[in-house]
Amino acid sequence: MNTKEIARGGLLAAAAVALLYVGGTVTYIGPAACLVAGVASSVPLLRRARLKTAVTLYLAVSILSALLVPRKIEVAAYILFCGLYPIVKFCVECYAPRRIQEGIKLAYFNVSLVIAGVLAVFIFLPQFALTGLFRVAAAWFVANITFVIYDVALSRLIALLRRSLPPD
Repeated sequence: MNTKEIARGGLLAAAAVALLYVGGTVTYIGPAACLVAGVASSVPLLRRARLKTAVTLYLAVSILSALLVPRKIEVAAYILFCGLYPIVKFCVECYAPRRIQEGIKLAYFNVSLVIAGVLAVFIFLPQFALTGLFRVAAAWFVANITFVIYDVALSRLIALLRRSLPPD
């Protein structure tokens, strides 16, 4: 990594931690702040596919936000999904055959959803445990539809950023 890349990564990490902090203090914008902070880990992948920088950025934001953000549910969402998914998406779209990419991404999301559900029920929000097979199935279905919409929106945002960023 050169100094320009380190400085850019530090600025992105600071912006992501600041977004997570604001999302942790202002309850209503927490999910949106987490999603926007997650886009920061895709920026190093836009031009030259700097996977090492993206992973370092993800780890730095995860550690710093775990120490600084007051509400840990946003930190858990960032660590489990929002921060890691752009990196997983990049790897899947670069290395997996085109016909199975969506299946791999959906499998990753559903594993993340199971982990998040276990954390939510047993650690963060035990009072919100869903009961009944229909409620769980409906929540699972809505979450998967939302993920597909998020994936398409993230792809379009990455394409827009790729076109609008100046060359290195």
